[in-house]
This record gives sequence, structure tokens and C-alpha cells, in this order.
Amino acid sequence: MKKYLLMLAALVMLPLSSQAAKYEEGTHYEIVKEVGTKQPEVLEFFSYFCPHCYKFVPFMNEIKKRAPEGVKFKQNHVEFLGSDMGPEMARAFAAAELLKVEPEFSAAMFAAIHDQRRPMTSRDDIKAVFEEIGVEGAKFDSAANSFPVNGMLKQMQRNTEAFKIRGTPAVVVNGKYLIKSGSVRSIEEYSALLNYLLAQVEK
Repeated sequence: MKKYLLMLAALVMLPLSSQAAKYEEGTHYEIVKEVGTKQPEVLEFFSYFCPHCYKFVPFMNEIKKRAPEGVKFKQNHVEFLGSDMGPEMARAFAAAELLKVEPEFSAAMFAAIHDQRRPMTSRDDIKAVFEEIGVEGAKFDSAANSFPVNGMLKQMQRNTEAFKIRGTPAVVVNGKYLIKSGSVRSIEEYSALLNYLLAQVEK
């Protein structure tokens, strides 16, 4: 009986051990910070100027549906794309979050840059996109220059440096694991890898 129970336990653990062995550091992910978060979370680094980030939006929306319940998904706009307009776009993203119009603004800005091919060369160009989604220009100006937005900008800059982000889109799981997207070939594989890393929380 004891032998049977041990065999049954081994069979139950087999899928878990094989799943764990399936993903390797350096191949499927990189450790970019020694200590991670105690709660599962996903931090996506992106830029409105990045065409791959635009194409990544529907992909990420599907990934969210496949993630365990309660996982926090956050975004971090980088400043190193778009030359002088990189910081302005990061500020615009922060302002959109503060004004609680981020989904609408992000969709409009991505479309303006990549579908309509509109040049974004000043804050006024950005303000025009806000106005198109129903945000008054003066309201955007106030948000863009606010203390909360400045604080969000500094935090996004710190995140970009701390996680050694050099390209976009990039996804960091649990504040520790940077997914190597080239190691997966389908949304199913990406989802499985992300969910595996989400389970690796700090005790």
C-alpha cells in the first residue's frame, strides 16, 4: 500500500516537475532583479513610437484573459524612442492614466502615429489627440504639468533603468523575470511561460 501511494505521488508530481524543467533561465527568461514581488504582476514596457508595441496590443489583451485571476497588469512607457519626443510621449501616457482615459488615448495615439502617419513633433500635437477623444486642452495641460505626473515619470524612468530595458515591447514578470519573447512561437506558448513565471513569487 505504501509503495502504491509513493508511486501515485510520483505520477502526480511528474507534470509539475516536467513543466518546471521546460523553462530555463537564459533561454526563456532572464533574471533582471534578485528579489521579486510577493504578489504576481506583469509590467509591460512600451512606446507609442514602436510599431511592434502597436501590434502587441491585441496579443497582450488575449494574454490577460489567459492569466490567473487577480494578476496586476501595468504599463511603463519608455523614453529612449522618439528622440526628444520620447519623454513627451511618456508624459502623455502618465497624463492619460491620471485623467483615466488611458485606453482611449493609447488607441488613438497608436492609430495617429502608425495608421494615419501623423507627425508628433510637439506637445501641441499630443494635445490634439487628447482633444479628439474628448479631453479639453486646458485639462490636459494641467495634468501634464502636475506633481502626480512628474512622479509617475520618475518611476517609469527608474523602472526602465532597474530592469535594464533596451528594446520594446518587453515584459517583466513579478518584478524579476524578463521574458525572452524569441523563445516562444505562439500565444499558447507565451501564455504558458508567463503563467509559469507568475507562479514564481517571493515567499
